Amino acid sequence: MTTLDGPASPPPTRPRSGWHAYRPEVGALAPSWAVELALTIERPFAASDDTAPAARALLLARATGRWQPVVHALQTAMREVDSIAGIDAPLRGLRLVRSHPELRLDSLPRVGVLTHLRGASERGRVIGHRRKRALETGPVSWEPGAGAVLTCTGCAGVSAQAVVAIAGHGDLSALQPPPGGATVLRAWRCSQVWRPAGRAEPHAEWALTIGVVLASATECGLGRVARRCAELARDAGWYATVLTGAVGLEIVRAGDPRYPPPTTTARRASRDAVTEMLTACLAAVAHEAAYPPLPGN
Repeated sequence: MTTLDGPASPPPTRPRSGWHAYRPEVGALAPSWAVELALTIERPFAASDDTAPAARALLLARATGRWQPVVHALQTAMREVDSIAGIDAPLRGLRLVRSHPELRLDSLPRVGVLTHLRGASERGRVIGHRRKRALETGPVSWEPGAGAVLTCTGCAGVSAQAVVAIAGHGDLSALQPPPGGATVLRAWRCSQVWRPAGRAEPHAEWALTIGVVLASATECGLGRVARRCAELARDAGWYATVLTGAVGLEIVRAGDPRYPPPTTTARRASRDAVTEMLTACLAAVAHEAAYPPLPGN
């Protein structure tokens, strides 16, 4: 087809239905077609006192087809019913597709994505008194611990975690993941099945939740560290709360789309607010040289 000004530009391609995986650069924006986002910025423990590994970021964005929103809403409703009934639904599959080209978002292959998601079991160091369990194989398992402490069992052994939920606006330093920890963001378009009630921006079409995950070599003292981090975040202008039990588990697993969105701590937000928080999380580690490529990239 041609016009008076010359050949017409080809119509934009539609993103395939499924999850698109990216290594985001600082300044990246949320794709306009995305209906759900899952961001994790993992900071491994330093190998020695002289080396401090840079944070590793993974952004997963979900696109939907014509009927996919209805199917997803029904699946979400069933999972929420199971959760209320105390039934742990099995992990759903992660439908990764070839990533749609986007500015400041580098596409990642499937192997790099799965390696990053498995890293959740390697955030903390192995807890000494459970070292024998480090030889166990099988899926990653998260469990509530005493107080604010969570435990994760995986291929790397058993690690201790704590979670601080973040909301509002404040100094970006509070969003920096600590060594061995992670910054996690999950956002999704609200459906008629579930909408967060009584929260900010009542007419917004998105839900958003953010958390900073801490890790420790042992369980001892981690709860106090989390409370101190929450105090510092509040001093920096944020709303910050130390989470416990199942609520903390929702956040710590929020970066893995195989788990349902963390509805307990979600707040209504506009798409612009979601994009703002995404860029803020990335800007919080902007002082680092560059995100190293994930394995398999």
